[in-house]
Amino acid sequence: MEAKHSHGCKGGEASGGNELPVVTTASGKVRGTVQYTNDLLDKPVYTFKGIPYAAPPVGDLRFRAPKPAVPWEGIRDASTLGAFCPQDMSFFALIATKLPHTVTDEDCLTVNIDTPTLEKNARLPVLLWIHGGGLILGMGEQFPYTSLAAHQDIVVVTFNYRVGPLGFLSTGDENAPGNVGFLDQVQAMVWVQENITNFGGDPGRVTIFGQSAGAASVCYQVVSPLSKGLFQRAISQSGVCQTCDTFSKPLERAVMLAEELGCDTKDTASMIACLRQKSTDDIVAAHQRLFMKIADLGFTSPFPPSVDGVFLPAHPNVLLEKGQVNTGSYLLGVNNHECGFLIPSSIVPNFGQGMDEETFSAMLKTLVRQPYPVSVQDNIVAVLRKAYCNGGDQDDPLATQYQFTKIMGDNMVVAPTASVADRIAGSGHVYLYENQYIPSFLSADRPDWVGCDHDDELLIVAGAAMLDVPRQDGGIMSFSEEDKKTSLYYMAYWANFARTGNPSDRTGGPVDSPTPTVPEWPQYTPGNPAYMKLDLTSSADIGFHPDRMALWNDVIPKLVAASGRDEL
Repeated sequence: MEAKHSHGCKGGEASGGNELPVVTTASGKVRGTVQYTNDLLDKPVYTFKGIPYAAPPVGDLRFRAPKPAVPWEGIRDASTLGAFCPQDMSFFALIATKLPHTVTDEDCLTVNIDTPTLEKNARLPVLLWIHGGGLILGMGEQFPYTSLAAHQDIVVVTFNYRVGPLGFLSTGDENAPGNVGFLDQVQAMVWVQENITNFGGDPGRVTIFGQSAGAASVCYQVVSPLSKGLFQRAISQSGVCQTCDTFSKPLERAVMLAEELGCDTKDTASMIACLRQKSTDDIVAAHQRLFMKIADLGFTSPFPPSVDGVFLPAHPNVLLEKGQVNTGSYLLGVNNHECGFLIPSSIVPNFGQGMDEETFSAMLKTLVRQPYPVSVQDNIVAVLRKAYCNGGDQDDPLATQYQFTKIMGDNMVVAPTASVADRIAGSGHVYLYENQYIPSFLSADRPDWVGCDHDDELLIVAGAAMLDVPRQDGGIMSFSEEDKKTSLYYMAYWANFARTGNPSDRTGGPVDSPTPTVPEWPQYTPGNPAYMKLDLTSSADIGFHPDRMALWNDVIPKLVAASGRDEL
């Protein structure tokens, strides 16, 4: 996870004068700034930060769906980011890059915009970013999208949404219906529909894209009836709905949090009234304690999404099977070693030094404990051992650890992604990828056996290699020429898809920036399961790890069905 605030880019004045850009929104006027990338010094990008897209979700609005933004008088300063939504910020000490700031506040529902033009008739495609962070942390602008806007003539919008218990706590009734973090995302999309024309964007060509829990959020928006018509295309990087799966007993978790905070839990109305009186600091601290208490139940957030009957009428698998989706154009994919380093480093004891047989067995049992019935868990563990460890050296702790990283990545990200691709490909246009590029600025700090890990593509897709990105140690991130070249390719694929629905079709693309012609990316269909191996030199292939995908998406579900309990 990387970070950088726009003031780290080369800044300047708007072309043709000294005035900073002012744009009118439905709530009032905002004044932004002008930024440039290091390689396009004559192409201004107009940036606007911290614009409210909803009313502050405080007081009685805590745990409720967002309300429209409150109008303001005069011209609002939009030169700096707003506060991030309340969360435990300690995780960010693990990343190399410097955060733009560390201020959190419950009044956090703001959008940020990077646009290469302010012409209302420009009608440029819009990429709307949904950040990751397990639905428990994260921020809209952890790193800037100035390069993507400049190089590809795209309007890029980022935003904060509520996370953790403030975003996903549910009592299963009207007192706290849940999924309000997803409803924030819907409200941000509504804001884009109402305002983006004035920032040079086309409300009829909006592509939502996200990574990890943000990619899962994209998938949830694809199946939710509430977001129908608010976007046209979707991109999920390293995650789909099942990566952040629903939980069927949300009230249990709400009660646990209330007990942590000393609230009476005899009825939901008084419990939520009590929780509304607690400080955000107390709620974040209680959430952390709860996280540790349920850690042995599996790798899951204490407050996952829930089937609420409104945002989510049924489990995403059911909606996907019925073809109830909001887009016919979906680009999705994975990195080739999703749980190679970052994620296991935070949950596996002494990760990197190998894994003994006892730890391996315990971790496998934890992996299958939450989603699968007790009667079949031992069978699933046996099947996984045979599939991933057959022929391997079980006396080699490093080999055992590596096998676990592949099992974990396939379970969390790869197999669910393949499943969603299969379900949508029959009726829509699907483009599938496996990213294999390891950025130079990450590879130096990791063991050689780690492939392209979770988060590795973030700065590449954003084009950060063409900016000055500050490090936590006070220096500037170092990017290789290969990083820059790969970034130009990836930005072109993403922007082409946003423009035309085809990542290889550059029709309507920019003529004034170094945009490469990219290798042809074939469509993924049931009869031709083609996918793109993204790298410095990308190439297409057929058959997306069919044996491993069949194990997770066919063999294990049949084991579950045979045990007498439906997998949902």
